[in-house]
Amino acid sequence: MAARSVVFTALVAAAGITAQDTAVDVPADLATRPLVPDVYGYSIEPIWVDAYTSTPLAANLLRVIAGVTGKPPPIRVGGNTADQTYIHDTLSTGNDSVALPGLPSANQFNITANWFQSWGDYFPEGTDLIYTLNLAVNDSAWANAIAQAEAAHAALGKKLVMFELGNEIDHFINKKWRDPSWGVETYIEQFRNLTGQITGSDWYKAAEDPPKFQAGVFADPPWVPDQQDELDDFSIENLTKVERPEDRDIIATYATHLYPQSTCDPPRWLRMRLDLLSNHTTLWLARIPAPPFVEVEAAGSGTNTQQNVSQYAPQVAAADAAGAPLVMGETNSVSCGGRSGISDTFGAALWGVDYVLMGAALGIRKTYFHLGAQSEYSAFTPAPYELKNETLQAGIRPGWYAHYFVARAAAADGAERLRIAALPAANTSELSGYALVFLDMGVWNGTSGLGNPSTLGATDGRSFSEGARPTGTLRVSTPWCAGRDVSATRLAGPGTNAKSDVTVAGVAFDPRTGAALGEEAPETLAVGANGVLEVSLRRAEGVLLEVVGAGECTVETVETVETSAGAAERVRRVWLVVLVVGMGIVFGM
Repeated sequence: MAARSVVFTALVAAAGITAQDTAVDVPADLATRPLVPDVYGYSIEPIWVDAYTSTPLAANLLRVIAGVTGKPPPIRVGGNTADQTYIHDTLSTGNDSVALPGLPSANQFNITANWFQSWGDYFPEGTDLIYTLNLAVNDSAWANAIAQAEAAHAALGKKLVMFELGNEIDHFINKKWRDPSWGVETYIEQFRNLTGQITGSDWYKAAEDPPKFQAGVFADPPWVPDQQDELDDFSIENLTKVERPEDRDIIATYATHLYPQSTCDPPRWLRMRLDLLSNHTTLWLARIPAPPFVEVEAAGSGTNTQQNVSQYAPQVAAADAAGAPLVMGETNSVSCGGRSGISDTFGAALWGVDYVLMGAALGIRKTYFHLGAQSEYSAFTPAPYELKNETLQAGIRPGWYAHYFVARAAAADGAERLRIAALPAANTSELSGYALVFLDMGVWNGTSGLGNPSTLGATDGRSFSEGARPTGTLRVSTPWCAGRDVSATRLAGPGTNAKSDVTVAGVAFDPRTGAALGEEAPETLAVGANGVLEVSLRRAEGVLLEVVGAGECTVETVETVETSAGAAERVRRVWLVVLVVGMGIVFGM
């Protein structure tokens, strides 16, 4: 069994390793954050729940994750149509749900109480469910939301761990659901009104372990003005300033949403690019070229430098101070359904790994990737459908493999509890530090694996990288003793632009059933003299390293990273070692 010593690893980004010496120090007071087994979850649009639960594909894939981590991924049922959902005693169609005027562009979703039961037993045992109530309709003292809450709990029981009140409530003014006075002060008043009615109900008071609430649910990135639909004061920071102790008693988590790219409007449509998605620096501190720039520009040269994940640090701090973690409650690569050729590629899979681990290292406890049965960003789709004059099949896309790879990284042995951290001095396009994982984020557009029956053929790769695919050797100084065996698990694909032929440890998954295909190809490396471990890494590839067996060995290290061209970078580093002792965690330097 692999011993999960947490060490810091290099992330090689698009610019590649430069031929210069770089010093990276690890502060003695470096803070770590929890890496929970269910760090990677899903958010399902309400109108698409029936589609996902109509076939066994999603359940089979979720069980695969549970088999790795011991905990199924959390599922949030929410999205734009949550605030357009209405519960009725019966429907004229005789069904438990109906989307009007029809899929995929429904703007009203009618359900009965039986709808919750129809999908409540679908997900694997132990799945934590979150349900978003309709906050938009505030007439009749929220009778619709209160009725949904009671019906959801009656059907789901202890599986239902939280309610959300509304989806992306900082868009309510723009959607004409609230007047311009809408802000944190009016929100907290309505939050107390609705939650008070729910928690004061007989069924809630009689429940042994009643659901709590996921507060906030804000969409607009705090520091990116052109992605804000309205001017308001919504942020986790501002919300926690107006809360009372009794509010916090029922709040289990705070949620924000983020989509780094967007198809929602022409200005952002023109900025969508795969090389900007699969880029570590852009994910942390966005470099967004303004039209008409087409080529990648250096920061400060024809670019707008804005914030992506880094802007959430104050939101994390505010949530922590309030006593509940922040989660990225809905996200994906490109908003308004995704963009085939970007969202459904291996580059997006590498981005997904980087994104989840970056968020966890910052203190974002969980990240929920949004799913729609006919969305171009969905990691898997349950049934065939027509899109843009093509017939797409049910199937699995590269994003699923990102989840499986992260699950391997977040899996703990027994009672072990993992933690993760990022190195502040190793946070550039060329080098970044996380626990457990190496990623080469460089772009390599190959000529195979270009198509996938579940994605649009019109967006299959047409532009390819020249020459041989670069392979580098990472010479990593570790705290491990010479001769120790280290297992290597690789996230591999034919290229950044690939839509298929992706594997983790040599294993693929059947796109129809979700069953594993092929045997794992175990790879064992040996630690060399002075704790140096040599690891080969192709351009656009990930590798997870785990020392095999028990024991400890701490050494002062020098790390050298060599590319195929022979360039080298020496990185002085003292490794932070996390030794798991029983239920506790002991930090050694």
